[in-house]
Amino acid sequence: MQQYFVFGLVLAVFGAFLWGKLSVELVALGGAGLLLITGILDRDDILQAFSNPAPVTIGALFIISAALERTGQIAKLGRLFNVVAKGSERRALAALLIVCAVCSAFVNNTPLVVILLPVILGFCRDSGAKPSRLLIPMSYATILGGVCSMAGTSTNILVDGIAREQGVAEFNLFSIAPLGIVFALVGGSYLWFFGAKLLPARDTLATLLDATKGREFLIQAAVTENSPLIGKPAVDVLEGRSRKLKIIEVRRRGRILEDALDKITVEEGDRILIRTGTKGVAELHRSDDVNVGLGENDLAPMEKREAVLLEGMIGPNSSLAGKSLSQIAFRQRFGALILAIHREGQNITRDFETLRLEFGDTLLVEGSREGIERLKAERDFITLSEPTPENFNLKKGPFALMGILLFIFLASFDFALIGLPGMQFDTFSAAFLAALFVLLTGCLRPREAYDAVEWKILLLIIGMLAIGTSMDKTGGATTLANGVTELLGPLGPWGILCGVYLLASIMTEMVSNNAVAVVLAPIVIRIAEAIEVSPIPFLVAVMFGASASFATPIGYQTNTYVFGAGGYHFKDFVKIGVPLNLLLWVVASCLIPLLWPFHP
Repeated sequence: MQQYFVFGLVLAVFGAFLWGKLSVELVALGGAGLLLITGILDRDDILQAFSNPAPVTIGALFIISAALERTGQIAKLGRLFNVVAKGSERRALAALLIVCAVCSAFVNNTPLVVILLPVILGFCRDSGAKPSRLLIPMSYATILGGVCSMAGTSTNILVDGIAREQGVAEFNLFSIAPLGIVFALVGGSYLWFFGAKLLPARDTLATLLDATKGREFLIQAAVTENSPLIGKPAVDVLEGRSRKLKIIEVRRRGRILEDALDKITVEEGDRILIRTGTKGVAELHRSDDVNVGLGENDLAPMEKREAVLLEGMIGPNSSLAGKSLSQIAFRQRFGALILAIHREGQNITRDFETLRLEFGDTLLVEGSREGIERLKAERDFITLSEPTPENFNLKKGPFALMGILLFIFLASFDFALIGLPGMQFDTFSAAFLAALFVLLTGCLRPREAYDAVEWKILLLIIGMLAIGTSMDKTGGATTLANGVTELLGPLGPWGILCGVYLLASIMTEMVSNNAVAVVLAPIVIRIAEAIEVSPIPFLVAVMFGASASFATPIGYQTNTYVFGAGGYHFKDFVKIGVPLNLLLWVVASCLIPLLWPFHP
């Protein structure tokens, strides 16, 4: 009975992931809590999930990557990209494929993509290249590079942690590098030869709207003494005027009022910032009808300046996600107006106030230079149209580089060669010591280190580890393993391996790759036991299959980033991603048994 309950719970958890209305970490932890309440798991089982080295290792790698980012080391890649590209789309593609694949083997993909996105978009504006021809290849290259080492993606670390916990295998930093390098070469070649044919030539949201909107201005006007506007709601200031006139902010005694416009009562001396086109500027200056409310006796023009456009994205851990613009008081808080939102392949240009922002939304924002600078300073908002100004701690750059090199050295060097066999470091120990090093050398402040960790991912992993334990404890993993063995057994170990990789690849297109790895890893271990072969080939198949997300924009975080920024449609990912998935499935099915034999 408990086994069927666990099966139902796993299906419900994955269903909630697909539904997308609840936080994935809340769903996973809620599932673990339900297992504790029902007695299927006890306190020790839950604590075992928290004590698994995988979440700590992943957290340490977040800190190391943040140290490289905050000291300007990742930003140097952007400058290198511009030097190599030299205005050529083909050279830019080659540079992206190489740089992203190499760096993502050791650096968290998210800051790498966030830093390079505005650089690539700027290159496209200057050279005339289409961003849609470069952004998907960048995302795919980071995924391909991530499978070149155990540190390249959290999925690898997670599978290794489960394998170590069950005592069936131990992977070092470069155990999977031979297959990972082949993946990167095959995938990179595919993108090089077929990318231009399969990818659309499409402009960004800012380019599409800017071509039709014309020159925009912001006018600041003051409410004069005895103005009929005094005592009226600010929302009525432009009543009867052109719909192209928009109020962006109201200032009172030097302070921006953050209430909604219909809640603000106009007072003498208020400064009102109005967005308008060229004709609107003339209209405001010509008007002398005091009853309309924009006559010379009511609003005195104080300042005219050209509006500033900014394109940006809602990040994965943004406090803006899940809130509507009215809840955020976006216009009042930043002195800026949203012109359009790109979501899931469509441009939304109206009814913003009640729309809830989501991770991956691309926003086209217009406002004053001061307001735009306030928005760019928000870490919740990823700037796309120009590089975000950062106060890099350049003096600590060498220490950050030493930190990543220390991690690679400790995790890969065989100390037995120098007579110190007892001094071996696994990936967890190496990551922990390297993270400690960058903190002690001042590359990051403790608060910055805390902010760098994507706690949602760690909590998701912990919750799914507990659910995975319940699969093992109730015999559910064994039952599923027996079912797979009966179904694919006639094809032998190789046929089962092909099925495992394909299943992992399909599942990860729809739900979190970490969740897929946690559920499948215990099952493939039981499959290997049932057919009396090594579990290592099957664990490697889970690692690579769960990371190979190319066919949808929701399967991998970097795909979601470029989905909005590149103006893509869902079908664009299907068109280029499905053939790549199938190609790598064939490569993995052929090479895994050769590199990791079933009977070593």
